[in-house]
Amino acid sequence: MKTLKFSTLLIALASVFTFSSCLDSGNDDYGNRFRSYVTITGGSGFGYTFHDDVGCTLKPTAASIQAVLPGLATSNVKRAFVAFELVNDETTTQLLPGKTYDINLVQDYYANIPLPTYGTTRRNPNPATAEADTLITKNNGQINYVNENIWAINGYVNAEMTIVYDGKTNPKMKLYYNPNDVDATNNTLTLNVYFNSNEEYSYTQAQSVFSFDLPEEVYNEFQADSINLVLKANLGSHDLIGSPGLTEVGRCKLATKDLFQPVAY
Repeated sequence: MKTLKFSTLLIALASVFTFSSCLDSGNDDYGNRFRSYVTITGGSGFGYTFHDDVGCTLKPTAASIQAVLPGLATSNVKRAFVAFELVNDETTTQLLPGKTYDINLVQDYYANIPLPTYGTTRRNPNPATAEADTLITKNNGQINYVNENIWAINGYVNAEMTIVYDGKTNPKMKLYYNPNDVDATNNTLTLNVYFNSNEEYSYTQAQSVFSFDLPEEVYNEFQADSINLVLKANLGSHDLIGSPGLTEVGRCKLATKDLFQPVAY
């Protein structure tokens, strides 16, 4: 598979589902070459910064951006899985949180692709409009699997999921939470997956790591430096009256500062 060019990606999710992600949330290192999930800030004018999910900062050279991700400047990509080598460093085999590294992006069969990224919204517990209520009534897309090893950093929560959708129709996905999902007493934030395939019959199965914006507006609700983040999803189960139910599919620790996305610098 050739390196995907960000400028040619369609909105349709099929273009990013060709990738089978590795299951850990950190670096997959082999010698001086690394693969990692990153949050992207900056731009072509003053340079990009990649914020690695292990907590370090990566500064890709302009030449390697142009060679490996030539469409990045004209895209709206916020999250990606990239492969890289350290500039003038052939001895480092482990990246350390808090450190900054100059990197060259490199061609890689399994990397240099964007991650599907979605938002998170607060739901009114007594919705006054049909549109708000669709978070409940249309949360009927088929999610076959969620890897319980979710992780959250740099303003995003990430989960590997297998969904079923129509390859010709863009499904809708986001996270939502109710006021009672913000449990300050127990330092726990619960987020719920909303997924609507937008089709009555869907047959295309796809697997990817999905990234969702974290709700920074809940930051002042918590006093601790870290909180428990719980993810729930509808995996096809039903409650006693036959309505689809949400079940816990993963949880992780989240530093409260990581409710915010990194700023460009």
